[in-house]
Amino acid sequence: MTTLVTPAVPGQGPGPGTGQGTPPGVAPSLRPGMLPGMIPPDDVVPRPRRSWGRRNAVWLVLLPIAIVVAAGASSFRVWAFWWPVGLHQEVDRVALGEPAHLAGEYYDMGFDVPERAETTVLREVDATVTSVEQVDALPAPSYGDPVAVPEGSVVYEVQVHFVAEPQTDLSGCQIALVAEDGTRYGESTTDALGSSNRCSTPDAEGFVSEQPEWDVTSFVLADPDAEITQVRLAFGGPEYVTFELP
Repeated sequence: MTTLVTPAVPGQGPGPGTGQGTPPGVAPSLRPGMLPGMIPPDDVVPRPRRSWGRRNAVWLVLLPIAIVVAAGASSFRVWAFWWPVGLHQEVDRVALGEPAHLAGEYYDMGFDVPERAETTVLREVDATVTSVEQVDALPAPSYGDPVAVPEGSVVYEVQVHFVAEPQTDLSGCQIALVAEDGTRYGESTTDALGSSNRCSTPDAEGFVSEQPEWDVTSFVLADPDAEITQVRLAFGGPEYVTFELP
């Protein structure tokens, strides 16, 4: 009679603390997927699971840097979008009756001068505020019906003398009054008479200068109690010039 004896398999001996092994003549139990005579691999001791913080330590270090970079990029976009809008940069300050030089770049669409279409142009204008006076009524406009002074407002007549090269673009002209408390009146590109061509003569056909020198009169509404101390001239900003009033 022949007795089959299965070789001892490592790891199949008596368990710790049991004091018993596989009885003689009885084949030890096999692990699933193993055949008699196969030697099982060494038991793999599971490594302790790392905490969430250790697994993401690198990203936690980089997170503040990413936030700073994103905030900086967003701030630049805000600056690039909003800075050209409004009057932020004073380039000259003079007294009433003295000339001020206003220079700034703008993107020309070529509406009045086709050869300048889609180009960046440097606009240079010398302006002198010759008079600022409060008047009782608005004159008749060049077009349309007469305009009455709104109740609770007063009207100032501002006269300005300009010097510039012919075909200088004058669109977006702003002639504003500034009160002692900083309140600004008439900063819109349209004056009290509804004219949107405030730096051009009433008979101008377009928004470019036709003569090397010319004079304009613009009307601005203000509060009756406002103490006007300055006149500001701009072409949409951000550059502007200031004329101090006596």
